[in-house]
Amino acid sequence: MIRRLSIVVGAGFLGFVASTEAHHSFLREYDPQKIETVTGTVTEVWYQNPHSRVYLEDADGVLWETETYPRNILDRRGWKHDDLKAGDEVVVTGRRARNGSPRLQILSIVRPSDGWEGVGFSADSID
Repeated sequence: MIRRLSIVVGAGFLGFVASTEAHHSFLREYDPQKIETVTGTVTEVWYQNPHSRVYLEDADGVLWETETYPRNILDRRGWKHDDLKAGDEVVVTGRRARNGSPRLQILSIVRPSDGWEGVGFSADSID
């Protein structure tokens, strides 16, 4: 009985640790002092939980990963799953990854061809 209980508690703890690591703090990942704007072509859109992502390639061929709210928040704020598609030209402004990789936490995203604006984090938000 004690062995089974130990296994259940251990498995629960490992699941908690894994989910905590998967849902990270944005402040840990992105530097609020390093704001960058990238113009590029959307290559992929992940409209999902826990965070949606837009991948884009800039003029130098660098592939950027940009991250925003989960799909349920985007839905409530008017950003639908088919608003962005591969091939769309966008301008993204966001917080740069602390490790220097080509990653941004989206503050704003705009498609200049028609003026569409997606939902980003507010400049004073930390998570």
